[in-house]
Amino acid sequence: MARIIPDLPAQMVQNDGELMFYSACRELPDEYTVFYGYKYRTNAPYEHDDLHSIGEADFVIVHPELGYVVFEVKQGNIIYMGGQWHEFKLSRGGTHHTRPMAKDPWEQAQRAMWTILERYKEKSGESRFPLRIRAALCFPETKKLSGVLPDHIDPKSIFLYDDLHNLNTRIRGLFPSDTRPNRAATLFLIDKVLSPSFKVFALLEHQIQMFHSTAEKVLTEEQSRILEETELDKKKVFFGAAGTGKTFLAMEKARRLAKSGKQVLLTCFNKNLAADLRRQLPQEVTCANFHDFLVDVLRKEEFHVSVPEHPDKQDLFFDKTLPEMGFDYYATARDSAKFDSIIVDEGQDFHENWLLCLESMLRDREESEFYIFADPNQDLFGVTPEHLMKLPVSKHRLTRNLRNAEPISEWLRPFVPAGHLKPVLRGGIPVIYHGWESANQEKRMIEVEIGRLVSQGIRPERILILSPNRLENSCLAGRKNIGPWPLADFQADTRQPSRQPANAIRFATIRSFKGLEADVVFLIGLKAGKRNCTHADIYVGASRARFLLQVFYDKNMIHPALKACLGQAGA
Repeated sequence: MARIIPDLPAQMVQNDGELMFYSACRELPDEYTVFYGYKYRTNAPYEHDDLHSIGEADFVIVHPELGYVVFEVKQGNIIYMGGQWHEFKLSRGGTHHTRPMAKDPWEQAQRAMWTILERYKEKSGESRFPLRIRAALCFPETKKLSGVLPDHIDPKSIFLYDDLHNLNTRIRGLFPSDTRPNRAATLFLIDKVLSPSFKVFALLEHQIQMFHSTAEKVLTEEQSRILEETELDKKKVFFGAAGTGKTFLAMEKARRLAKSGKQVLLTCFNKNLAADLRRQLPQEVTCANFHDFLVDVLRKEEFHVSVPEHPDKQDLFFDKTLPEMGFDYYATARDSAKFDSIIVDEGQDFHENWLLCLESMLRDREESEFYIFADPNQDLFGVTPEHLMKLPVSKHRLTRNLRNAEPISEWLRPFVPAGHLKPVLRGGIPVIYHGWESANQEKRMIEVEIGRLVSQGIRPERILILSPNRLENSCLAGRKNIGPWPLADFQADTRQPSRQPANAIRFATIRSFKGLEADVVFLIGLKAGKRNCTHADIYVGASRARFLLQVFYDKNMIHPALKACLGQAGA
């Protein structure tokens, strides 16, 4: 059976005559390739236009020993007279009449035949096609030919109804019998001229770049809308799930207030986040980790501040002693030492007495701005957020996810209250799961997936590996590279960016990366029963991923927070 391109169901061939010929072509031997409705660009321009018109050959039949023949197929009865083609038509009254045909079918077949030859020579670089070429006409609804054919038409090139039942023999009769096969030439003709293929695509790296462009536009519009709506509120708590733009709003609030001449403090608990904020904001804005800021200020004011070495005593010092020392200082401090505006990011990490300390830093508690951005679902440190709800200020809920691609945003839904996370950035790649049974197996999976992503164009520095554990306690312990790419341990640095190789894959703990984001996140080492792998840890880690999230979990100790997600994905 011949190969037909395109291979269509019978009902899609609307012309009855073409359908008869199409069906007959199916019965040709395997070595034939038949093209139906081959379209080509002609050299005849449209009137008043520099575009070229499009020609069409009804059928092009290719054989590796013969060459190719172009068929023009006409249904009904046909007559040629006076140098012009006519078709018989049945009138409504039942009588026949002839009507001139708009195009000469022989010229159509010849034009297509020569055009295909020229395209072959152009694309192959050859001066000739090594096999033969022919043109033919088929009138599949007729059985008899009478009269004299014009001299320019070979009688062997006319096919009628009965010829359809012996199509192979009749086609071979168009060609001399001494031809030699040339499969290379016919394959080139088929693949490069008659049936070329192309695709338009974007590598994963390109997809990420397009995602960034869309996300930036959406974020800017949403940011402007919220800032305008809340411009008159001097004190407000913004509640929002991960990805709703809290940090970006906090930064833009800080920029605008500083530009208006205000002394602004933007603070948070995560040192890495504080360092990132400092890199992005103008020097007029003071950006600092809450505790580091207090220690620096109090020491400059010659307070005796000694951070305990024992972990248990450190908790008491940072949770209570240091904030109380800061409150005592600012309660009587001169106005020049205070701020006009204070902004708190990741406010769910702040105890109530920390907020009281911050309030004491304001020059005018009534007129100064005090904004808090918080996500109660990201409570990693046991700070109950009820005191934020009780603050005597207005509240604003952010619900549009402006960070995560839609599949990641949907994946996060079980971790947040219903309706609190609405995806905005459409498209994206479904979350990918990898179940492992040993640390070595997990390590191999990570290596394979990173190699696969980089081979698809993703830059290594876009990839972040997040773990509940430090690097030395993870499956990647002792590794300095993953394949040929350096593995950089993400370090807290409050004064300058970490010096890492440009093409390094980053590794960080989930808690050290809270408040930050990455294009591609590998969330590894997830298993039940670990103190630093809570429901909130998984939520925080997964929500760092902007474009692609891959989850690596222990198949023997599946974390309860993952079970519903795994069930939905069929993993």
